Amino acid sequence: MSRENKQWLNKQILVGFTEQNGRPWWFDEGLQVQESTTYSGPVPRQDVLDRVFNWDAEKLPISVNNPDGTQTTIANKFAIVHGGTGHVFKIAEKGYVIHQYRDWLLSRVSDILDNDELHIGSAGLLRRGAGAFVTIERPENVTSRSGMELRPRLLAASSHDSKIATTYKMVSTVVVCDNTLDMALSEAGHAYRARHTPNSLARLSDIRETLEIFIAGTEGILHFVDSLADISLTENQWEQIVERIVSIPDNALPRVRARLENKQKVLNDLWAHDPRCTPWRGSALGAFQTLNTYRIHLSGSSKVDSNTWEKRFDRNMGNIISSRALKFDRDVLAVIKTIAKNQTTR
Repeated sequence: MSRENKQWLNKQILVGFTEQNGRPWWFDEGLQVQESTTYSGPVPRQDVLDRVFNWDAEKLPISVNNPDGTQTTIANKFAIVHGGTGHVFKIAEKGYVIHQYRDWLLSRVSDILDNDELHIGSAGLLRRGAGAFVTIERPENVTSRSGMELRPRLLAASSHDSKIATTYKMVSTVVVCDNTLDMALSEAGHAYRARHTPNSLARLSDIRETLEIFIAGTEGILHFVDSLADISLTENQWEQIVERIVSIPDNALPRVRARLENKQKVLNDLWAHDPRCTPWRGSALGAFQTLNTYRIHLSGSSKVDSNTWEKRFDRNMGNIISSRALKFDRDVLAVIKTIAKNQTTR
């Protein structure tokens, strides 16, 4: 990728708790600004305000130039722009309400948690400021009985281009690979979404109740992980899972067949040799981890252009915020459990 786009990740994404979790996959020492964007402990709240949320979005009227040199303002239409650069995020209707990042992703989260001392795990901008996120974490990770280390987090995100509603949800990150799991997989997590309308100022009690914020603890996601680890898979079952997930039609064109066969090969290599997956090889957890690792870190166009890393980061974050990742994971789990059950009942 180009230096410019790699520099965006190294400048606009702040990451904490690197002493126990390591640096992010895009980190480049040579592209760090004068003050590093990684922190051994939590990211200081003031750094988030000073370094990434140090501007406001603005709502500006839209005018057109008439042939006689005069201007006409378009009624009930506004441009939502970056207050510092003037970049236009979207054209909005009259009732659109801006959710400023510092208010909705920091101040409001403090109110939700009823705690001014936020343990910020990460914060950053997406799509040149059109989107943004903050994660709040416990200082300590948790480890499942099956040996998978997890980092439970509250994810708060919003946008100025309407690609995502303002969202608060519980997620959990697998430390060894940075894969993020939606807490709803454990049937214990929920998400709260607020659209950019005059009625978006919901009561804090409603948000807390929806999220069951940090009260339920981590038992649900740990049970989910260990329940998958307890399901054994043979090599033959794994091959069936791959063939089901990456099916190759009999009438596939040569180039399509070659692409799908290569994807199957990559999945098999992850399953057999990748340290992010091999600790759980031979179990449903290993299959789930392998397919998740491929989706998050390897899937997408094979073309490497100037935006590859930034696009991947934005896509992965968008998937987890919007719950597209949750749907994918549930579909994958259905295949894994079906094949495991069919084999064990023969």
